[in-house]
Amino acid sequence: MIAEATSTHCIWILEDHEVFAKQIRRLISNEDDLTCPHHFSSAAELFDKLKFTNERPDLLLLDLGLPRRDGLEVLTEIRALLPEVKVLILSASDDRDKVYRAICNGASGYLLKTSDPDEILSGIRDVIHGTSALSAPIANMILQGFARYGPVKHIERLTHREEEVLGFLVRGLIKKEIADELSISQHTVDMHLRSVYRKLEVRSQTEAVSKALRQGLV
Repeated sequence: MIAEATSTHCIWILEDHEVFAKQIRRLISNEDDLTCPHHFSSAAELFDKLKFTNERPDLLLLDLGLPRRDGLEVLTEIRALLPEVKVLILSASDDRDKVYRAICNGASGYLLKTSDPDEILSGIRDVIHGTSALSAPIANMILQGFARYGPVKHIERLTHREEEVLGFLVRGLIKKEIADELSISQHTVDMHLRSVYRKLEVRSQTEAVSKALRQGLV
């Protein structure tokens, strides 16, 4: 009987920590169903590669702590440029705001660098096959963030402009960027945010993002 060929999935890594990147690349390359032909130490290297080749990965492992570029901005750009490519965050940061923004901006999962090798490999395979991957502390953080508000309840209706401002907030834009996108002043953005916070009964950007996600407002 002829054995059925195993399909091989291509993984790229965007990670500026050279030693860690080599460890992860070696881990992936030892698996029969995974291959890791490329590691990039900066976003510029990755985008230069994409300009000059038709080669594309099935999944990109992305660190958020990149030099000279915000990892969340890189995530947004990758999702727009390569919507068919899955992105799995592999980061040292467990900052609640970064986690929420990464998921809102299209990441298929979020693993901590402290995850054991089997968890990283399992997470890669889960994302490739269409499910999500979250380290236990990250999943717990998200559940706690949602649960802290209690049952979903009716809130005062947001205006169209407030919904736009909230949507940009969830995508990770700062006030100046929101003002530029909407062609309004930062003062006006502040005014809309104060109204959004009041209606959502929150006091910070992180709480606003969490509640907006939980109640399906964006």
